[in-house]
Amino acid sequence: MEKAHITKINENTWQFTEKFLGENVYCYLLTGSRTAMLIDTAYGFTDIAGAVQEITDLPLIVVNTHGHFDHVTGNYRFGKAYMSSKDNDLYQIHTRQKPLEELLVQIAGGGIKGNTALLVLRPTLKKLLAHQVPDTLPLPESGYFDLGDRIVRIIETPGHTQGSISLLDEKNGWLFSGDTCGDEGMLLHFPEGTSAAEFHKTIRTIRDLVRTGAVTRNYPSHQTSPAPLEKLTYYEDLSTKLETAALTEEEWKSGIVQKGSIKIQFSPEKIKKEAAK
Repeated sequence: MEKAHITKINENTWQFTEKFLGENVYCYLLTGSRTAMLIDTAYGFTDIAGAVQEITDLPLIVVNTHGHFDHVTGNYRFGKAYMSSKDNDLYQIHTRQKPLEELLVQIAGGGIKGNTALLVLRPTLKKLLAHQVPDTLPLPESGYFDLGDRIVRIIETPGHTQGSISLLDEKNGWLFSGDTCGDEGMLLHFPEGTSAAEFHKTIRTIRDLVRTGAVTRNYPSHQTSPAPLEKLTYYEDLSTKLETAALTEEEWKSGIVQKGSIKIQFSPEKIKKEAAK
């Protein structure tokens, strides 16, 4: 197995990077005085488990930010992981070959193009799902994890999926935000995504944490890490636009709203239904 790609953030925080379909996905290791936490497990292509063992011998807990395959299929290297129960069904879909093949065909554009992409990717997909993925654990009712001198608070951030969470390292003010608000945008068009209003509420929650100084950095799972906090204002404007359905003809047609580098892909049919309520 290929060695893990490691970036040290500080003396007790590390970032692991895996790449598939031309995009980076990041996992993060946090250590406290008693316990270590791994946020997401990526695809399982690189030896993140071995790297964690080299870095720390502390007891390890694993937390998934949501149930998509690029965040959870490496779980088999660690055992059970904590995840929101709202994403349990999604987790089962994204760790089985047939549903995942159908998803990849859709991502590739469907039709001949999608099926051709699937033929190319199928060997990798079989490797990805060659191991039985363990069950997940419900998030603690306390709403946080205590690593020892390092409290990591669970922030519900629905939008990309119903059960998406972010994890706030209160000591440093660092938010590990999963796929909620990267610096190039996010995907809101999947069936498991929430309403625009709910996503707008999530963005307001994160912005409030920034305004009060509780969040000083945003570490997403893709794109630039850390992501510039000022781009949250773009998310605020775009999510307002989606919630009010104040879209141009081109936006309705493309299913994309954009401000600066931030793009949000949405389902026009879903937005129309929400606006009609």
